[in-house]
Amino acid sequence: MLQNIKKMRYFAVILLLFFTSAGFAQKQIDYQIGWEKPNSHYFHINMQFEKPSGNSVDVRIADWRPGRYMVQHFAKNVLHVKAENEAGKNLPVQKVDKVTWRIDSRGSKRVTVNYLYYADQLDAGASYLDDAEAYFNPITCFMYVPGKEMLPVTLKIDKPEDWRVATAMDFDDGDGLFKIGNYHDFADSPFLVSPTFNLLSFEYKGAIYELAFQGEANYDAGKVVDDVKKIVADQVDMMQDTPFERYLFMYHLLPYRFGHGVEHKNSTSIVSGPADFDNSRFYRGFLGVTSHEFFHAWNVERIRPAGIFRPDYSTENFTTLLWVSEGITSYYGGLSMMRAGLTKKNSYLSGWASNIRRYENSPGYGVNSVSDISWETWSNSFGAPPNTSYSFYSMGNMLGLVLDLEIRHLTENKKSLDDVFRYLNKEYAQKDRGMPDGDFLKAINKISGHSFDQFFANSVDGTKPIDWQKYLDYAGLKLVEKKSKDSPDVYLGIAMRGDDKQTTISNITADSPAFEAGLDRNDILIAVDGRRAHADNLDQILKKHQPGDVITVTVIRREQLRDFKVTLAEAKKDDYKIEEIEEPNELQQAILKSWLNLKDDDASEDQQ
Repeated sequence: MLQNIKKMRYFAVILLLFFTSAGFAQKQIDYQIGWEKPNSHYFHINMQFEKPSGNSVDVRIADWRPGRYMVQHFAKNVLHVKAENEAGKNLPVQKVDKVTWRIDSRGSKRVTVNYLYYADQLDAGASYLDDAEAYFNPITCFMYVPGKEMLPVTLKIDKPEDWRVATAMDFDDGDGLFKIGNYHDFADSPFLVSPTFNLLSFEYKGAIYELAFQGEANYDAGKVVDDVKKIVADQVDMMQDTPFERYLFMYHLLPYRFGHGVEHKNSTSIVSGPADFDNSRFYRGFLGVTSHEFFHAWNVERIRPAGIFRPDYSTENFTTLLWVSEGITSYYGGLSMMRAGLTKKNSYLSGWASNIRRYENSPGYGVNSVSDISWETWSNSFGAPPNTSYSFYSMGNMLGLVLDLEIRHLTENKKSLDDVFRYLNKEYAQKDRGMPDGDFLKAINKISGHSFDQFFANSVDGTKPIDWQKYLDYAGLKLVEKKSKDSPDVYLGIAMRGDDKQTTISNITADSPAFEAGLDRNDILIAVDGRRAHADNLDQILKKHQPGDVITVTVIRREQLRDFKVTLAEAKKDDYKIEEIEEPNELQQAILKSWLNLKDDDASEDQQ
């Protein structure tokens, strides 16, 4: 390691000479990244800047990253932070909190900082290095000077000659530097450096779209490009805006099961596996996450809540609008697949039926509002009490459906949620300002010409259940309960993990028969009415009972056998399907057709 530090100091001197020769009339932050032994997983990182006034200067590494609203402690990967001035003199460095290093910079004009960063986590939001690739999200590994985040940034990558770079950032062939407007944009721009990635591209309405594939897979390049272009065309046409000249879809294709995507301002990074493009389920998921992440180019990357607009990366940043930023992005991700012809109508409606079933059977929806869940995500990411939380992705997705259909109904299909997002894009994204938490509601009221205040009070800031049939009816649809033949007619209210060797109760639904009887999480299930019971046969046992029957459930709790008398309730709704009503009126037909972008020949076609 000492040898590496000596090499880093030499590396820093070379960097200093390089930038000095180029001149520093413009104040900026200059970075360089390289590596020596890929199997060590250590990046060598340097940053250089003009010393601000004062006797010391702080450098800091982010504690979280946009797109993942939880503290991630990137500082744990930082080693051997060193600093020196323009003469190569070492400057004292002291770590003053978990993410900040203070440099005694008295008598210095310029400061160079160098350190090692351990990168051995291959997912879309982290950084990774091996002998096949270098992948880095700058937010995770590049320090910044607090208060100087708006200064221009340059990056030099010291890489093997035959390795190429995929990124959305612009490269200057003249000086070999990537040049970025400020640290916020730099932090939001992943880089893939590899000799083996495959690059595809297409053009749409004046912008270039690139697809970089790292990893081996059996994809049909022409088909993938055609299908991704359909998604791009649908969303660009809907937003009536292309806020970039070039956009990069970056894909890591893995041989093992994995799925992760992260949005960025002019790119997205997606890690997916096992990559089998002949498998329809995999391919639907591949296109689905692509659609979701691309819509983020507007929603959250540019239409961004004020609470996370140019945020403080050293601490939590709060907003009640994550259900909009993430959940309604999920809504448009799926809807875009439908509108682009990549999802069949019946399949799309079946997905909504499943969403509604999950909502109806999830107790957390009645405990906390979606605005509270958005605000509390920083705490809930480490775990919340059972039956109290849920995903703002899923609830925001469902609220997107409700708001879209309600706006269409109230305006006789003259306006929709699409119009709301076009308005938000003009008012906030194109004016480069954050959206206050209350302004999403104001935008809906303005565009629709109707007040949604009570709806937000009830179902966004409150927990009033949603009347699904009311909203589906606006599009000439009905919600039909579908009973599974294999499901019992009774309801117990437990979730289990395990098998016929040992089954543990993993959760008890609040106010369920099991809860009222005194059963608890982590009880080991032994028997029902004296008959051995486990995860594989409990449904078969319960199928012999009717609502109101009293059963004896035997468990082991704290090494003791315990019996509990449970009065079974009527089974909850097992599943739904969504069907078209037989005689929709003219408005219902118009809403369904424009909402799903149905053509005349498939508006009522039976599609799978």
